[in-house]
Amino acid sequence: MLAGPDVLPVLEPPLRTSRSRLVRFAAPLLCTVLAACSTAPTGAPAGRVSVTLPATALPGPGYAFVPLAPMTSAEQDARVQDEAFRARLQQALETSLQAQGYMPMEMAKADFLVAWRVGVRDVHEVLPVAETAAGGTRMAAVECSGGRCSQLVVRSDTGAPVSRDRYTTVDRTEGGLLVEMVEPASLRVVWSALNTGNVQPRDTTQARLDAIAAKTLEQLPPHHGH
Repeated sequence: MLAGPDVLPVLEPPLRTSRSRLVRFAAPLLCTVLAACSTAPTGAPAGRVSVTLPATALPGPGYAFVPLAPMTSAEQDARVQDEAFRARLQQALETSLQAQGYMPMEMAKADFLVAWRVGVRDVHEVLPVAETAAGGTRMAAVECSGGRCSQLVVRSDTGAPVSRDRYTTVDRTEGGLLVEMVEPASLRVVWSALNTGNVQPRDTTQARLDAIAAKTLEQLPPHHGH
């Protein structure tokens, strides 16, 4: 799911409010969410998934989804507020959960709660173009290499430091999907994962969302029934 630079806004800590006990943990947890890489095979998104809180087991097999109101501008984007899209994404998460042995229950009886946030943002980047020099020039001999090279200053053909004047622009859509499993009584997170990357228009199909959800929940500990 991730291609190119992966500089996304940092997740903010949970905000405790009195709105309701079931959603107090649901603060602005992310600023961007959903993803699939433009260079990844259609059936297997190569997203960047970070399991931010691992677990060896969840409290039980039964889950219930907690509806969360959008908190950030990325979550309020019309592209991820579309009801049909959100229904497909939640269905994709349901499919992945049930494939791992979990089953839906009424919230009052659920062993754990599932909370998710999704968001997107458009990014316009100005990137330096790699400078290449003829092999025999002084510039080639003293050209910066090995990392930490300036993006603003390069060597001229005579070897003098000069301003870089070659840049290119890149437009892309970044997004991500944050999923938390929450213990109902304490509202403590017992497992969470964040999937971030570049979004393509085709990523809204059910097949793509199924693949994204499966990738996001890939490291969720499966439930083994007794």
